[in-house]
Amino acid sequence: MKILIVNHFAGIPKYADFSLRHYYFAKYFSEKNFDCSIITSKQNYQSTKKIDSDSKIINNIEYFFVDEPVIKSKSLLSKSLRMFGFAFNLFRFLFFKKKLPNADYILASSPDLFTCFISYIYSVKTSSKFILEIRDIWPLTQVTVHNLSRLNVLAIILRAIELFLHKKSDLVISNLPNYERYLADHKIKFKRYEYIPQVIDINYYDKNYNTVKLDESHLNIFKSFKKVGIYAGTIGHYYGLDNIIRSLKFVKKDTAVILMGEGDFKEKAIQLKNDYGLQNLFFIDVKNKSYLFSILKKCSFGIVSFPEKDFYKYGIASLKMFDYLYAQIPLLILGPFDKFSILKNLKNKYTANLNDDKSIFKTINSLASLNFNEINDCKLESNKLINDYASIGLMKNHLDRIF
Repeated sequence: MKILIVNHFAGIPKYADFSLRHYYFAKYFSEKNFDCSIITSKQNYQSTKKIDSDSKIINNIEYFFVDEPVIKSKSLLSKSLRMFGFAFNLFRFLFFKKKLPNADYILASSPDLFTCFISYIYSVKTSSKFILEIRDIWPLTQVTVHNLSRLNVLAIILRAIELFLHKKSDLVISNLPNYERYLADHKIKFKRYEYIPQVIDINYYDKNYNTVKLDESHLNIFKSFKKVGIYAGTIGHYYGLDNIIRSLKFVKKDTAVILMGEGDFKEKAIQLKNDYGLQNLFFIDVKNKSYLFSILKKCSFGIVSFPEKDFYKYGIASLKMFDYLYAQIPLLILGPFDKFSILKNLKNKYTANLNDDKSIFKTINSLASLNFNEINDCKLESNKLINDYASIGLMKNHLDRIF
């Protein structure tokens, strides 16, 4: 059996490994003696490395790489141009450039619905069964996050593609825990739906993400403060980081917070640090996974933060959440994570109001005051949450049911 996975930004071990979901899929298919290949971009937005070839065998998985326009801006227009560019090049790759063996199944993944549309057309040409995966709901996400009008031409086109692909797909899958509710609420027609959770392969993580030496400036943070929390992800205004920064004026003097990542709010965040005269706020640029986990091992708690938006009721599978769980650190939960993600199953929750800096600093102080037994309880809960809701074995069970 031949399976082709198409994802604009598929995870690539050693190159762009922030999300290895489809690599895990491919390894599962390999274990079943299915022939599986992945098509993705030469330039993943999560990596500074550009793939310099059209194909590579990586850990016995065949990857094909398609070029796209590289735009540093993260605006909606820039995202749209990258989507169009990749989809156009994918069309040329599939229909004119690369002669691929006909696949029995073609699995195409969002958020890039243009990529999924091209993949569907190719599945018709090759008489392959088509699987649509939704990991980010477009255009709903852009209507909500970027205030894109539902009457905008882009939103109308994306909505039409969304309805068409759901109707035509042999199977729809998602990593969003409540996506079936979205299908019902929006009266979307489909043939069959399966939930396949976002997972962590603990064995892969243990083998590939070794502890590395930290920069001296980063080590000094942990030498200077007794407790250090971390927000590792997109540094954007959308995530309420201004309130988190403001709360640091009131936390205990021996407690600091690291913002690790890039985003449109980073310059403003640095300005706020200076305006408030904060000596307990630090910034670290995007690093590889080994460096991230070496930082997380020294941190006292992690921060997950989303605003209270209605569309999160369809489920949250934020990648940073899984990194924190793997690192087994307590969590400051801001926003709807405790209602619509697997974090709702935690017994001991440390939550705060995203829009209330007083609520945030009080919870940070509580996290900074946890004793040994309370911290150990958090570690045990993290392990249980992964085993019960995000283990690689669970993913394989779901795929077994499909294939």
